Amino acid sequence: MDVVAASHVKQNFGAVLGRAALGPVGVQRHRKLVAAIVPPEWLSQHEALDERRAARVAQQQVELHRLMAHQHLGIGLLCASRPQQRKLIEAARRVVDLWEARQLCSGDYIQRWRDWLALPVRQLVQRMCSDADGWGRAMRQNSPFTAAGIE
Repeated sequence: MDVVAASHVKQNFGAVLGRAALGPVGVQRHRKLVAAIVPPEWLSQHEALDERRAARVAQQQVELHRLMAHQHLGIGLLCASRPQQRKLIEAARRVVDLWEARQLCSGDYIQRWRDWLALPVRQLVQRMCSDADGWGRAMRQNSPFTAAGIE
């Protein structure tokens, strides 16, 4: 980035604007960078980065909400009586069956959820609330528990 003194900007504003059209120009006052004059494209590029950053943060918040919902569900499952556990897991299995019958979900998710729902409750909860070998986020996004309104 080109850097010029504030007094030079004051005296040669047109020329500095010409330089700024090509790229950012820093403005120094008392040898300290105090401002920058940038071309409009530079701003739009950085605004796009800010929008992407904001979208990533929003997606992280969604994933955190899903994780917390499944942690809450896991606590409920672990604290429930055996008949209640079976009832909740059976409701989730019915959702997975519906996904398959109506082709609402990828076969990978269907089979993985079937495998998970066949686990003992403690292991099921651990899988739902973990990275699960890289599948945790995707599985929480396509959860038979939330589809059945069980949260």
